[in-house]
Amino acid sequence: MRVLILATVSLMALGACQPETQSASEAAAVAPTLEEMGQDDPSVPFEPAHVGPPRTYDAYSKTAMSFTPGTLSLTETPQASANLPAGATFAFSNGYMLKTTLMPGGAQQGGAPVNFGSIFVDLSGAPIDVSKVVMYQVDEETVPATGAPNGGFCKKTSFLATYTVKSPGAEDMTIAAFEGDTWPPAAETALCGTFTYGSVH
Repeated sequence: MRVLILATVSLMALGACQPETQSASEAAAVAPTLEEMGQDDPSVPFEPAHVGPPRTYDAYSKTAMSFTPGTLSLTETPQASANLPAGATFAFSNGYMLKTTLMPGGAQQGGAPVNFGSIFVDLSGAPIDVSKVVMYQVDEETVPATGAPNGGFCKKTSFLATYTVKSPGAEDMTIAAFEGDTWPPAAETALCGTFTYGSVH
């Protein structure tokens, strides 16, 4: 009898020392999802958000007419994946083209953000609203062999900032072009110039 009791106690103690196990369903519930780990779920097809139709503008400022005479067609491009932002293609009638990716929040990025209040001008006299500055990183720049005597916006255009002012029946968009490998730029000389385009509805 004493041997049986000791054996039972030993088994109970051994069971208490064993790690607690989880069922397969419990383990799956605890495991992080692909989305939580920042990955796409390959079993779910990605459907990018709808993008609007191209918008057409005419070169308005002297710099715009000098570098890109004619028109600008701005076409939004959809997201390539759930983890990448959308973008836009800036196609000018002289053959100059910039393919870009959006930089959400880029205008206010960094410890010393760019002073866009000194770069953009709202002809209505209203102060520049930095939250309305749209930033793009240039992925591909095409400068035509002919039709662009001044070349591109920069020697190598890296970033674009746009600011749009709307009024009844019209819309003006100014592009600020920057060069350099980092954003925000390390020097004020990274600003190559500003170029304004207008559209009448």
